[in-house]
Amino acid sequence: YPRRFGVAILKKELSTIKLPDFSGSFKVGWIKSVAYDFYRLKIHHFELRNSDLRLRPRQGVRASLSNNYVFISGNWKVKKAFVTLDGTFDVSVDDISISVSLNLGKDPSGRPTASVARCRNSIGHMSVDISGQLSWILNLFHERIENNFKNILEQKICEMVRKSTTSHLEPYLRTLPVTLMIDQIAGIDYSLVGAPQVNSQVLDTPFKGEFFGRNWRSPALFDAPSIRLPEKHDHMVYFAGSEYVFNTASWVYHQAGRMNFTIKNRHIPPDSPIRLHTSSFQAIAPRLSRMYPNMELELETTPESAPFLTFTPGNVTFMPVIDIQAFVLLPTSSDRKLLFQLRVTTNISA
Repeated sequence: YPRRFGVAILKKELSTIKLPDFSGSFKVGWIKSVAYDFYRLKIHHFELRNSDLRLRPRQGVRASLSNNYVFISGNWKVKKAFVTLDGTFDVSVDDISISVSLNLGKDPSGRPTASVARCRNSIGHMSVDISGQLSWILNLFHERIENNFKNILEQKICEMVRKSTTSHLEPYLRTLPVTLMIDQIAGIDYSLVGAPQVNSQVLDTPFKGEFFGRNWRSPALFDAPSIRLPEKHDHMVYFAGSEYVFNTASWVYHQAGRMNFTIKNRHIPPDSPIRLHTSSFQAIAPRLSRMYPNMELELETTPESAPFLTFTPGNVTFMPVIDIQAFVLLPTSSDRKLLFQLRVTTNISA
């Protein structure tokens, strides 16, 4: 996608290159010195045919475009003393090669940056067709005229590449979002924490991956661990995430009180043999059913602290500590009475 997007923009920009007029003089036998001018140069078609995008280790990427074609037309005139002759010309340029190297980085906001480190181009074949009165005179010096066109194109192509990067690519990168609002409670910050790292085979982009509260934002209480990607590169895209992503989410939702749950009788599946009812606990707590016969119960669960995941090689551990309070709903009022409180420590590994 970046390659197709970049080629489309570059093709559009190269077609708008404004070529400067140029002039010169030459000697023709007894006529001696004759001045010429080429003016109103206009690009009618710029075709980018073959494109390739490769990684440049420790620097960025290199875009190569080959076998490109451009068609130019314009006017010419020659002047000798009081005599002026004019006509038109067409220029076909084939086998144009363009190579652009981009350095990749990041700005203070965590967005990616790209700048042109090097631009080179070469022109393979050029054909100048000059028509008009005494155009044969100019055709005698076609090599000099072709060199003028070649020098102008080589200068303007890389000039336009740099301009396109400055006016299109760089502003586009500055508009890329680096946060996403998840819900009314939290958002996630996925800005870059470092410049993209490039080697001969892969492009690594380190993202922050930190959840934050929408109504408050404070630094996380813990550091993000380093991430190691596999040495093999059998797949096109690899995604790696550390426990930092999950743990910042857990901390934000815990701070917002969204991990506190009340379990009521209606939350129990209808086909469950156990109901939140004192009669269901008669076998294990007969005194409870005698003191509060046929009364409904509610359970309030609250994590003692934000539960965190721990990643170790080949294993994921989750050890939440949960406080559970059991209440009986009194039938004669809207009050409820605390029956007991449990502190449950769990250890879940996968």
